[in-house]
Amino acid sequence: MSEKETRQSGGSPEASGVTVSDIQELIRRKEEIEAQIKANYDVLESGLQVDDEIVEFGSVNTQNFQSLQNIGSVVQHSEGKPLNVTVIRRGEKYQLRLVPIRWAGKGLLGCNIIPLQR
Repeated sequence: MSEKETRQSGGSPEASGVTVSDIQELIRRKEEIEAQIKANYDVLESGLQVDDEIVEFGSVNTQNFQSLQNIGSVVQHSEGKPLNVTVIRRGEKYQLRLVPIRWAGKGLLGCNIIPLQR
């Protein structure tokens, strides 16, 4: 298609340079983004929110916590099973239930847990 024909059809000369692999990459990214959104939605549905301070995660609590590997181990051994999670949110304690599940992204929770810096 000539540049004149491209302009007449409403496209741009650059648009004609899109390859099948470009489209496949966009589809892959779209699917990855959708999986992240679903995982984050599932976490939010369980009640976990940004800035929640986790004080109990299954069998891990403030007394026996040593590293994030403790939580990772609980998550790995609880795939598909509900976990009791206690958080402090804006000074109030909340009891939540999370179910670790497989999704397109990394891990089973669809979120990152980071150590609290005090």
